[in-house]
Amino acid sequence: MIKDWVLLGTSENGIDLEMQKSMLSESYEIPAIVVNKKISPYNLGVFELYVHQNHIDQAKLAIVETKN
Repeated sequence: MIKDWVLLGTSENGIDLEMQKSMLSESYEIPAIVVNKKISPYNLGVFELYVHQNHIDQAKLAIVETKN
């Protein structure tokens, strides 16, 4: 993965991660990326959400706040 980026979460379908990515970017100005690590013919693997290590604490708090 890109140097200094930290895994924040995983998902089977990725829709929830795309929503979290949008929320982080639009509301908190935290850059985030979603990586598709699925093997499509067999539907194995997951989607992964990454943020830069400088924003990991703020991103975790933002996600907890939106779940409450």
